Amino acid sequence: MAAGRTWLVPALAFGGVAALAVSAMLPRPVEAKNRFALEPPNVEQKRAYKYAAMSGADCLKELDRRKVPYKLEPPTKQVDTPLRFTGPIRGVAFKLTKRAEENPDPVSPAAVADCRLALAIDDMAQVLAKRKVKTVEYLSMYRKRGVGFIRPGKRHPAGLAIDVATITTRGAPVDGTEPAPKDTTYSVYGDWHPSRVGGTTCGPKATKPRKNTPGARFLRDVVCELADQGSFNLLLTPHYDWGHRDHFHMEVRTGIRWFLIQ
Repeated sequence: MAAGRTWLVPALAFGGVAALAVSAMLPRPVEAKNRFALEPPNVEQKRAYKYAAMSGADCLKELDRRKVPYKLEPPTKQVDTPLRFTGPIRGVAFKLTKRAEENPDPVSPAAVADCRLALAIDDMAQVLAKRKVKTVEYLSMYRKRGVGFIRPGKRHPAGLAIDVATITTRGAPVDGTEPAPKDTTYSVYGDWHPSRVGGTTCGPKATKPRKNTPGARFLRDVVCELADQGSFNLLLTPHYDWGHRDHFHMEVRTGIRWFLIQ
């Protein structure tokens, strides 16, 4: 019996270490109000975590290194490093959705972003460019609503979130003997086709769309590659709630270690 116990102790100890090693490689639940909010095992290596921790000076230096077209904006309440894009990013134009103003992008506060969001948008442009995306229309980045009530470093009042409504791809090139194919626009409202609120967005257990259309597949491919990329620590789709039925909320939130992809 003693010999048996002597053999079992190292085995149990090894099993415990192995179990701990495996658990360290898995996402951990966090104290958040959503079961999809998880802390990745390598969170400090994630792009969104690094961006959120950057100073304004370091962020602008990186933005310049990437040659992202922008201009700095005057001080904007609750936005650490406010800026505005001045041209396409990696060939992808980011534009406000149609509204009352004739040309809102150069003047609307909704087109102001914090530098850290701009880095994440540049990463997103890489994902979109290889899919021949020409235009992204969004509802807003900065929003005055919530300033003074929502804590700094969070959501639209900090200029750290973008609400993407539509994505337009270029028509494939032709040899000139036929009319050029038209561009294709996919809208979150019309093409996501959610089966239900509360569904899983990515991974092997992802909730299937209500209609398996090219648009539904395209939008899910984009969202899930962005999730793998890790440039946004919040990525919310119509699966999240009814309020997101017409847009993707993509955010670089400061002061958190968890990621929420839904």
